[in-house]
Amino acid sequence: MTNAILSTSWVVEKDKNNVYDKILHYMEKHSMVVVEKNQRTISAKQGAPLITRLFGTFLTPAIYLPKRIIIELEELEMGTKINVNMREDIGLSVNTNLEYKYKNFFSVWLNNLKNHLTEP
Repeated sequence: MTNAILSTSWVVEKDKNNVYDKILHYMEKHSMVVVEKNQRTISAKQGAPLITRLFGTFLTPAIYLPKRIIIELEELEMGTKINVNMREDIGLSVNTNLEYKYKNFFSVWLNNLKNHLTEP
């Protein structure tokens, strides 16, 4: 049993305020609840623990699995560095199949975020 975690960082060639606004728009578009935000960090959560407990992790779609995302922004001379930490928020250790379900969701979500940030 293990926890599903994804951490990554990359640099985009846009100013920090633009990136910050685009990330907030992306989170709103994907039904994420922003828990805390300031100019450097955005913390959000997504999922429904009640639905997950009612249907079980096997039957619950990945979008309803509880998860927490923390995004940190750092302004650089040539753009903005983005650090993303995503983790399951079930509160239990997860089995291999559930870890796969989370990590698959995390990688799709992250690729969509990167595409959203590169749009004009």
